[in-house]
Amino acid sequence: MKARIAHISDTHLGTRPRSGVRYNVWGEEMRSQLLENDFYERFLEIFDKISELNPPVDLVVHSGDLYNSPWEGNPSQPPVVAQETAITVLQNFIKKTGIPVLIIEGNHGLYRLLEVSLLDSLKLAVPGIEVATQQDLKQAVRDSEPLVHSFDKLDVYCFPFMDAAVLRSAGLTASFDDWITSHQTRIKSRPSIAVAHGMDIDETLFKSIFSIDYDYIALGHDHHQHQQSIGAWYAGSPERWRFDEDRHDKGFLVIDIETGSKPVVTPQILEYDRLFLNEKLKIAKDDTVESVTDKVLALFDKKGVKGSWNPKTAARIRLVFEGKATRVSSFDLGMALEALRIKVLSKDSDYNIVQFVWQVKQSVDEEFTAASYPEIESEYLIQDPEEDFQEYLNTLEIDKSLDPSVLTKIAVRALEHAVGKKEGPLNSESIMEDDK
Repeated sequence: MKARIAHISDTHLGTRPRSGVRYNVWGEEMRSQLLENDFYERFLEIFDKISELNPPVDLVVHSGDLYNSPWEGNPSQPPVVAQETAITVLQNFIKKTGIPVLIIEGNHGLYRLLEVSLLDSLKLAVPGIEVATQQDLKQAVRDSEPLVHSFDKLDVYCFPFMDAAVLRSAGLTASFDDWITSHQTRIKSRPSIAVAHGMDIDETLFKSIFSIDYDYIALGHDHHQHQQSIGAWYAGSPERWRFDEDRHDKGFLVIDIETGSKPVVTPQILEYDRLFLNEKLKIAKDDTVESVTDKVLALFDKKGVKGSWNPKTAARIRLVFEGKATRVSSFDLGMALEALRIKVLSKDSDYNIVQFVWQVKQSVDEEFTAASYPEIESEYLIQDPEEDFQEYLNTLEIDKSLDPSVLTKIAVRALEHAVGKKEGPLNSESIMEDDK
């Protein structure tokens, strides 16, 4: 038996970049901010593209983080326009196509201390969607029942976000794994998939899910669209949530599934009108504040951001300054950049820029930061530490006796210990144990 699905994730409706943003610019006058509106437009674009697929899909799965808030860094509910967008787009899509939609709860859009879910209210407003919330997950575990939704051609086993630290503190880690292997096992006579929201780095992607022979595993939480393992993919985020996502393709996935066969996964990549720059600039020892400022303006000219204001294409820019000049302190440079930002974001500016932020790294003791999303820096300090460290190693001359893969494992494990994601000894035995 065959089935075809579209896999989307991490749409983060309601995201509102604030730092370094041009004042009083609107995506929809007096309703949504310009950069906030980018996320709404991308949500509509994805469902428009899915509705045009030929052959059509049998189901759309959303693997978590429909909304950007609430979460631990922002307890407020999503903006009204975010909720209206979700309702309107989903209603129109289902009415036009008749294709059902399943959404699971991620760590964003999740009320941590309340027994309610925004997805439940969305389900009431939109006939034809199914949801799986964290409360549904807790109830299924308590009742020793599967959390599964069955459709015409396939079964979908749901794994909404669950914080591993919460399970550990309650002494329920083993019981949760047992529930997965005992009650989330598939029905082999028809296509079966899993939908989960989690990542290895924060231990929210539970390994026992991969012990069950699902035909496909639809993953969310990591914004980088990529294959996690055979038959398991992250769809990634359709809009660029952080500046370090500029290196990744964005979009959604179409998966053709046949029971007992490897799924055929076809990435659908989106294109963007808005320029997105995440650049590094070197500060030389003999630089002055004026010469560094000139470097910034030269970069703007080189990247084509000089021109009349256009809200559709206005650039989002983040610069990281590295190095130390004898006559330039990070504070002085920060003040000069603040003045430059006021100039390039003004109404009479010669530059088509909607956001300008930066980070100055001159030494361990001196750092001036203008972060793009200060409210989320703690969660995604490094989006992909393994990939980032491997790229760093490629810039070095490494002794041939050293194994780059082992060095990467050591670096990633050290980072996990530093942020509290790993406990216990940090030695060769513990690192090698991860590979077993």
